[in-house]
Amino acid sequence: MMTSVSSLLQSIVLVSLWYSANQYKGISIYVLGNIFSCLSFVGFLLRNIFSLPLEVRLVNNLIFVSAILLHSIGIGQFLSRKINYRAWLWCFLLFLFSQVYLVYYFDDYFWRNFSILITIALAYGIGCKYILDTKIINYRVTSLSLAFILAATPLIVIMRLILLLDGQTHSIFTQTFANSFTFLSMFIIDFLRNGFFVLMVSQRMYSELHEVAEMDFLTQVFNRGATARRINKYLGGKTQTDVTLILLDIDYFKKINDTYGHDAGDQVLRDVARVLESALTFPELLGRWGGEEFIIFLPNCSAREARDRAELFRYNVETQNVYYVLQPLSCTLSLGVVTAPRHQVDLDELLKRADIALYQAKRNGRNRAEFVIIP
Repeated sequence: MMTSVSSLLQSIVLVSLWYSANQYKGISIYVLGNIFSCLSFVGFLLRNIFSLPLEVRLVNNLIFVSAILLHSIGIGQFLSRKINYRAWLWCFLLFLFSQVYLVYYFDDYFWRNFSILITIALAYGIGCKYILDTKIINYRVTSLSLAFILAATPLIVIMRLILLLDGQTHSIFTQTFANSFTFLSMFIIDFLRNGFFVLMVSQRMYSELHEVAEMDFLTQVFNRGATARRINKYLGGKTQTDVTLILLDIDYFKKINDTYGHDAGDQVLRDVARVLESALTFPELLGRWGGEEFIIFLPNCSAREARDRAELFRYNVETQNVYYVLQPLSCTLSLGVVTAPRHQVDLDELLKRADIALYQAKRNGRNRAEFVIIP
């Protein structure tokens, strides 16, 4: 009764989760699995109260194991893993044939449990592998906790099989330690599995919303606020190394918009961002500062290195054609480059100096870089 009620309440929560996060693949499959799990527990309860035919026992077992299979498939889909549906179908069919044989032709409680428990252990083992094979960063702790819960299931399976060897348990309703251990374990596993799955979905939603809030929609690089936060965080460190900040502007960008239209201008912004980003390595940073202005932050970059990097950025953009409706468009950059010791400046000072250098580059003919060194 306790397990059935708990499963029902958890299903209600999961249905609400699916309704609010139905953009993610796999949640509906997982929720369906939990509904099946709830139905199977209710079936166990009814079988304990009423005398029901063998067909009900067979269907009950099939629903119970289907729930486990759907849980693992749903987790795999949510994590965008490649699902071998044919293998899962064969797994279910083999279990079906084994249950038909063990219910109608060889009515042996131990081997019927063996068939169920081995299938559960295999399914959760594959679900655990789906998680471990996924390169997750933003919700790694939660996903590993879920993997731990799935991996614990085979241990519970082995423990139940050992307890059944004493021959005292002939039904799921027999009051034995094996059954008490099993129902308590299922209650705990169900609660923790669903809890960590809900947390994993929630953390993914938060992570993606946070990413959207920090990314420039058009160019898919950091927006102004996210760029400033990251640079300030780096400048607040204790390492005493030179840093370089580059403030750059696309030359005659208004002319591109006026001549070819704003769609062409948007394409130029996207391609310039792509070219600049391709020349960066971690932890170097690119952000859109506003309009046609971009900012590049190069930690651990001396004045001599800054000249080479700035020239590389300028050259890459100048030699890279942007195609708009099959028409090649070319553009150039003006760059204001400032290098300073990390521990002596803040972002406002760097921006002020870089802006002056950028203005000087435009006055001197554009398509060039001007440099400032703060001693």
